[in-house]
Amino acid sequence: MTAGLLVEGATETALKKHLKRFLDQRAEWEGKQKLALRAKPFRMMLRQDHLRKRIQLELKDRRVTAVVGLVDVYPKFASADEAKEYLRCAAGNDERFYAHAAQYDVEAWLLPYWNVICKRLGVHRTRPRNHPEQVNNLSPPSKHLEKLYRLAKRKYKKPLEMTAILEKQDLGVAARECRELRLFLNTLLQLGDFTLL
Repeated sequence: MTAGLLVEGATETALKKHLKRFLDQRAEWEGKQKLALRAKPFRMMLRQDHLRKRIQLELKDRRVTAVVGLVDVYPKFASADEAKEYLRCAAGNDERFYAHAAQYDVEAWLLPYWNVICKRLGVHRTRPRNHPEQVNNLSPPSKHLEKLYRLAKRKYKKPLEMTAILEKQDLGVAARECRELRLFLNTLLQLGDFTLL
């Protein structure tokens, strides 16, 4: 079984490796077949007509049983619900398409690992807000990480740092704090016929 993953950019694409590891561990624990993930960045995702064509193209592939779209709320949308509705409309409400959004960007899903990040950088700063998905559009999570990296005199390179930060981390930790990540992971778990979080 293969799930197509249409993502907004390079940062979301970097997440694929960790999603695959998470799903493969589930498959092993539950003695089930692994779910294949085929991630494709789609730079024109925010153009509904282009997105519709891309979703239709992905769903025509007989190996693909479903397509999952992932987009950041920041800067185009006001909320995850608005972003997901936009994606669903672009897909023509096809039941094989699953819409997801990171509130406000995928870096929100890194904030639960704030202490790990600080230790890795050799700096200390209090984590922004208690709830990662309440960090808002005025100063989205990626901006907080950029500031932290500047404090460590390093440049925050989104895809590279996403990969490095999550290398030995359990995505379940972030899913417990981040509703949108939990919903996203549960869609993938459902597609693989695995136990939901």
